[in-house]
Amino acid sequence: MSRIDAAGSNALALDPAVPDEVPSPARPPAATPGAASRERNAVQTFKEPTSKSAPPPNPGSTSRDTGPTVSAGELTALGGRLRARSAEVPGDVYPDLQSRLTRSLGDWTVSDADVRTVHTLLGQLPPDGYRATLERMERDGLLKTFLAEQSPEARASFMEQAHAKGMLQRLEGEPASGPLGSPGRPAFFRNDVALPDSLRQAVSEHAVTAGRTYLADHAAYLGRYVQAVEQAPGLPELRKLGPPRDARLSDSMLGLSREDPRREALAKQWRMAVGTAGSTGWVYQAINARQRELLGERPGGTFSLNGKAELQHDHLQLGGEARLDSRGRVDLKSSGGVALKGGPVGLEVTRDSKGQLQSEVKVDLGLFSVSHSSDGDLKLSVGVGKHAGSYSKLNLKEAEFGGGVFVDVKGEGNKAELRLGYEMKGLTAKRASEAVDRQHVGLFDAPPELGRGVSWEALPESKRERYLRNGWTREEWTGARGT
Repeated sequence: MSRIDAAGSNALALDPAVPDEVPSPARPPAATPGAASRERNAVQTFKEPTSKSAPPPNPGSTSRDTGPTVSAGELTALGGRLRARSAEVPGDVYPDLQSRLTRSLGDWTVSDADVRTVHTLLGQLPPDGYRATLERMERDGLLKTFLAEQSPEARASFMEQAHAKGMLQRLEGEPASGPLGSPGRPAFFRNDVALPDSLRQAVSEHAVTAGRTYLADHAAYLGRYVQAVEQAPGLPELRKLGPPRDARLSDSMLGLSREDPRREALAKQWRMAVGTAGSTGWVYQAINARQRELLGERPGGTFSLNGKAELQHDHLQLGGEARLDSRGRVDLKSSGGVALKGGPVGLEVTRDSKGQLQSEVKVDLGLFSVSHSSDGDLKLSVGVGKHAGSYSKLNLKEAEFGGGVFVDVKGEGNKAELRLGYEMKGLTAKRASEAVDRQHVGLFDAPPELGRGVSWEALPESKRERYLRNGWTREEWTGARGT
């Protein structure tokens, strides 16, 4: 047959060149085509090949093709993962372990004594033998039984034993800190993909317990914090408590490997089992309420019931007031003053037991009466009959509104009045603007002027007043500026 070569290429010889020192075998004489065809079709006896195949490798061979053999059942027990050949399982220990963890008609329970004995036997093994024994127990279904029959104390002891033998790796946590005992990050065992499945399940259960314990400790810490807030004698002590610490708990602490195919599923299961941390919103509400209380103010969002009684004789007026708010706070005060009236217009000037002076102007229109006081109260009263009526009150300055009913009895130069009502405290315009002002310095914020070394006397009056509300004093400012 003819051969076509590529342009510019050299023709290659069909037979490679044979070195001169190798003798060429003698060629048989050429046979005719007919004879060759008959020779191919003839039945011939089998001739054993002169070159034999290579013998199989010895058992001790180090060839790459040799390795440990694993049955299908063992591969399933290992979770489909081949592991490196481990140390041998101690033959004098494993039968005892097996008998302790195997149920039968004569002994159908695994007792606490059996669990303790297995724990003791495992503790006597070296680290390599310990790992090999646990893996063998996993394949035989004994490790699952051993873990299932453990009490909480026995489980904790076993986890510590596995860590001491190098089977488990501990992710160290942090201790509690601060005067109120804010809990630190909990300790976890790494959920390694190379662990037996039963041991991985035990590690997951330990992580759930550790997470729940941490959240319970954090909730207790928030309770102690609120108690300290309510007992703070002044604004400086309140500020020194510092802001409440949020719970720091995430699935990144579990030590799950990125190569673990069950990573996302395990993290999701852990989050759902542990739950979410409690919000610190209610703690900040307690802080704000205590700050307002120390400043002599009522916090926003509170509801109060109040009663007031007044007795007037000629121009002398005496009275008392009681208030119970939604926080359980009770406020009692008495007052005394004078009342003057000319026609429908009247003027009352009183001073209460807390030293606050108040004046009120009233306009009596018969069925209706309107009054306005120096503290911002605007009151509208409507009579119902001769001795009773209702009233509504609004104070834009303090963001308060409310209402109630009253009963009054009038005589010759004498008057007695009783009022029962409610009040709601809203958010003042000043507080609303502070809530959205990014430049506002809160109770626990460090004043920027302090970092720049500005003296207390050099602060503007408005800034000093604001920092006084946050518990700063001249002495503390000077001491902090010096450090």
